[in-house]
Amino acid sequence: MPVRGSLVSDLGLVPEVWLFLSLLGCVTIFFKFSRVWSVRNLDLLLLFALVPGMMLIVGDQVHPPWFAFLWLFAGSAACLTRCLLDLGLVRRPLLEPNLNASGLLCLSVGILGLLLAETLSLPVHDGALRNPAEPAGRDGRQPSSERDHSADVPVNQVIGQLLPDSLKQEPAQVVLSRVLAMLAHSALVAAFMLIGWRVFDRPIAGLSMAACYLLLPYTRMAVVDSGQLISAALILHAVCWSSRPSLTGVLIGLAAGWIPACLGLIPIWASFYRGRGTVRFLIVGCSVAVVCALLGASIPELARWARALGARSIAEAGLLPWLEPKSPSFWAAIDTAFRLPVLIGYLAMVVVLTIFPGRKSLAELIALSAALLVASQFWYLDKGGTLVLLYLPLVILMMFRPTMVARRTVAAPLQPATTRN
Repeated sequence: MPVRGSLVSDLGLVPEVWLFLSLLGCVTIFFKFSRVWSVRNLDLLLLFALVPGMMLIVGDQVHPPWFAFLWLFAGSAACLTRCLLDLGLVRRPLLEPNLNASGLLCLSVGILGLLLAETLSLPVHDGALRNPAEPAGRDGRQPSSERDHSADVPVNQVIGQLLPDSLKQEPAQVVLSRVLAMLAHSALVAAFMLIGWRVFDRPIAGLSMAACYLLLPYTRMAVVDSGQLISAALILHAVCWSSRPSLTGVLIGLAAGWIPACLGLIPIWASFYRGRGTVRFLIVGCSVAVVCALLGASIPELARWARALGARSIAEAGLLPWLEPKSPSFWAAIDTAFRLPVLIGYLAMVVVLTIFPGRKSLAELIALSAALLVASQFWYLDKGGTLVLLYLPLVILMMFRPTMVARRTVAAPLQPATTRN
């Protein structure tokens, strides 16, 4: 659907044209034409596998076709399989992008500027209509065809009808949500740069990951979804500072407190620090997550503020099996009793991946974290399958990472040279 009042749509880039340009841009920059059947090329195509389902939901968020959620589940299953297969892809060929570092930097800065400007200027109604993962509590809005777009003004002048009645007189919440979304976009790009420089030892890899993230269509679909963006930025910075268990405990704990789908990351990351800070990570991570839950349960006003800023609740996530979906989702057309085996299977997956492999490398940690976040979409009650930005940065890290075996292997001591008689 054309989105009015935004910087990019005013240039004539309707979603279909913008989708084609983003696909063309990714293929032009990252596709390896000399190695057509390389894993990198397959990964690029996999990144766009969820787009048809997302576009169908954006086209009609009031009554989206159930087939769209089925498509998202099939694409998520393919992505989950790719994450698990990455555990066996130890060695990676050195695949440089088709654009040099200066071009990637110019492209990333330019697109980031457009996204930040659109995040600030996009009308409230349009920001919700283009986001398939918009929380159910904000779905009280009219379709764009039935609204008077002439009344759309920048977010700092209107609240709109998507917020609950108790929040319509609180414009500061909407403004703060947009500011947080802008900061999260910037933090994600900065994390890609830092990981490429500090972790991968290849600054051009950081530029490539940032450019890929900014070009993908999911980034613009959820451009104002501060809930997904904040959690994704926290997880990505935890990867960047993975050598500090206490700091990563704070970051992962905050991500789990913000979106419950991240709770499965705590045992996986604890097993990564086995014998090297597990206790510190568990104490800090669990304490932060529990404090966030207690604050939300004991202070209703704080919970409403967090919800207005994009946080998801346990009820929206579906961790309470007896709840019914409040918005269109995959489970709206199926008896929710079937979600219980899915939840049990997910918990079993968390236990197995926590135990095996026993001593995880950072590359394996990235792949396993992405796999758990993708798997959480299958039991997520409210619009499961649409929270793509939650795991997209980790999937991009998994795609562009170089060979990282040396980061886990301990060098053998030098043997004294033998002398011949």
